[in-house]
Amino acid sequence: MNNNSNVLTIGTESTGDLESTKARKEYSVSDLEKHLQKILLNGGKPLANVCDEESVRSFSAKEIKKNGYYYEFGPADKINGWMVSGPAFDAKGILGRLKKVIGKEHWISDNVAKYPKDSRNFIIETVFSTMDEESSDIYSYLCYLNENTKRR
Repeated sequence: MNNNSNVLTIGTESTGDLESTKARKEYSVSDLEKHLQKILLNGGKPLANVCDEESVRSFSAKEIKKNGYYYEFGPADKINGWMVSGPAFDAKGILGRLKKVIGKEHWISDNVAKYPKDSRNFIIETVFSTMDEESSDIYSYLCYLNENTKRR
């Protein structure tokens, strides 16, 4: 076996390349955290320990039949007897996405919507699609970060 190898190099080893590399702004971990916080949490405060396994929470919806159909939305730990539940990083963000899909006329409080008829399937599909949107946005942003990191 031959120990010699030919390596294709692109660029030069001049000092100019090193200087241009040094001219790039270097970001600290706290800068990245602030940037991610701004994009992913809409400027909201992250959980106390972001690396904690508890940072992924559950968002859920509950149906209440009483003079119509009421649907309560929020973190799973605050709603008893949920009909649909799934992982979410930002429960308030999911609620905000739901408010864009469910008409204003249905909201009777910050996290409760009322429908005159059974809308269970619509609510289930809407909750899951908003949770999918959040996951997709996070994934897209992480792909963006990964691509830009490779270019440096």
